[in-house]
Amino acid sequence: MQESDIQVGYIHSIEKFGTVDGPGIRYVIFFQGCPFRCPYCHNPDTWSFGKGEPMTVDMLMEGILRYRKYTSGGVTLTGGEPLAQPEFVLSLIRECHRSGIHCAIDTSGGMPLEGIVDIVDEADLILMDIKSFDASIALERFGIDINNAWNLLDYCQNRSKPVHIRHVLVPGLTIQTVISGGKKAEDYDSFCRVNERLLSGAKRLSGYDCIEKIELLPFHKMGEYKWADFDSAYELGEVEEPSEKVIDWCRRIFDT
Repeated sequence: MQESDIQVGYIHSIEKFGTVDGPGIRYVIFFQGCPFRCPYCHNPDTWSFGKGEPMTVDMLMEGILRYRKYTSGGVTLTGGEPLAQPEFVLSLIRECHRSGIHCAIDTSGGMPLEGIVDIVDEADLILMDIKSFDASIALERFGIDINNAWNLLDYCQNRSKPVHIRHVLVPGLTIQTVISGGKKAEDYDSFCRVNERLLSGAKRLSGYDCIEKIELLPFHKMGEYKWADFDSAYELGEVEEPSEKVIDWCRRIFDT
C-alpha cells in the first residue's frame, strides 16, 4: 500500500475468537464511535468519536492473517457503528477479500443508504439489528430513522445480499407485556393484541428473500456496569428480562 493511500480507523477492541457475530469462529473488530444511543447498549464505551486506537488497514490485516487458520468464519466488523467510518471499512473489506477472507458488517441499520452503498456491495453478509418496529420509538429512544434500515434491507433484497436480522426483546420498549390496568398478557392472543407493531414488522420481514436468519435476542443486563462511568443513566435498571413464555410467543410471531 502506498503511503498516500494509508487511512486510519479508530478501533475500540478486537475479539479473536468470536462465535456470536456471524457464522463460524470469527475475528471480530469493534469500531469506536456510534451516533446512536440504544438504552440497552452493552458497549456505551464505544460511543465517543475520536477515541479508540488509531490503526491502519495493514495493522489490522496483520492480526487477521495471524489468526486466520483459527477463524473458520472470517471477519466481522461491528462497534460502535462501523458504517460511521465508511472509507476505512471499505478499504479493510477489500483487503480482506484480496486474501479470500469472508467479511460481515454488523450494523444498526441507521446510516443513510447513499453513504454506504459501496460497502454493502463489497460485504459478504449484513448483520442488521432492527431496533424497533415502531418508527417513533426508534427515533425517540434510539436516535434512529427506521426508514434507513428498511432502505438498506430493500437494497440488499435487490442485490441478493445475504442478511441476518437481529431484534432485542425488551419488555416495555421493543415488546409490550402489559395489556390493560397493569395486567400482564396471559396468553399468546392477548400478547399479540398489544404487539401489533411486532406482528406487522414480522410480516414485513417475511417478504424479503435475502433474509437468511432472524435472531430474537432476550434483553439482559450484563453490560449495565459499564454505564457507571457515563453521565447518562441506565434507563432499564428496573426492567425484568423477558420470560421464556414471552420469548416463545415472540418466536411464534416470527416463526423462528
